[in-house]
Amino acid sequence: MTDQTRLPTPDEARRLLDEADSTGRHATARAGWPGVAVLLSLGSVLSLGTLALGLTTGTNYFVAMIALLVWIAVVVAFQLAFLRSHRIGFGRRWGLYLGAIFAIYVVAMVVVGSSQGEDVVGTCALAAALMVISVAAATHEARQAER
Repeated sequence: MTDQTRLPTPDEARRLLDEADSTGRHATARAGWPGVAVLLSLGSVLSLGTLALGLTTGTNYFVAMIALLVWIAVVVAFQLAFLRSHRIGFGRRWGLYLGAIFAIYVVAMVVVGSSQGEDVVGTCALAAALMVISVAAATHEARQAER
């Protein structure tokens, strides 16, 4: 009976480790760009939706709300279409991104819902905060994809 298991030489082991590292970087890079698109899309939809809701009242408010919901559905559908890529490239980062965006958005909706189109400064500041956090998250993800 011959032993079929053979340990790699140090040079073979280094080559195998380099190949594994390269494969991991390529998988993360492929997964990163759909995530960047989702983060930028979600940030722009929420930021502009916050502005639209915060600066309108009555029927215009409901038109803006419906448009916001439709675009959120489009972004979520895109995300679900690339769910496998997100699982490969994301992890805890994705949860942190969405958690930060959600926290700011909750505050934005409280301000928008209670201002009746009157709190222009608060609405603009929260819309800008949503933009900043989503662009920062997308930038971080794009840098991860470039590695």
